[in-house]
Amino acid sequence: MSELQLDGGCLCGEIRFECRSKVLNAYKCHCRECQQSSGGGFMGVMWVHDRGFRFVKGEPKFHMSVPSAGRELHRGFCADCGATVIVRNTATKGLLFIAPSALNDPSVFAPRMEIWTGRAHDWDIIDATIPTFEGQPSDQEMLSFATF
Repeated sequence: MSELQLDGGCLCGEIRFECRSKVLNAYKCHCRECQQSSGGGFMGVMWVHDRGFRFVKGEPKFHMSVPSAGRELHRGFCADCGATVIVRNTATKGLLFIAPSALNDPSVFAPRMEIWTGRAHDWDIIDATIPTFEGQPSDQEMLSFATF
């Protein structure tokens, strides 16, 4: 996939970003922490190179948690409206995770897999056309869906 222009921000507009990167991986995570963070049944995640990302207005506040996968996550959100914008994972140096809901054009989100489907709610429809994982895939499995 070629490099994309991914612009976006939070709900109230206090945080704006631009990113010039190819999307390295994209998936839907149904873990409880992502459900709570997103306010929905799952959180969409898009991996990008952090070198192509910059905030052009404002900065997020970060909340650190260690979800079920055991990796330290720093979720960046707007302190005014609460919208999640980015996530940093301490295990993935050089990468940044963008919340597709924060994009100006979220239609570019094309999940390649769904993870933690064992925690999905009955009302949350799992896409049977892409690979699914009941829990956290291994690092090797996650990387097998990535394109660097």
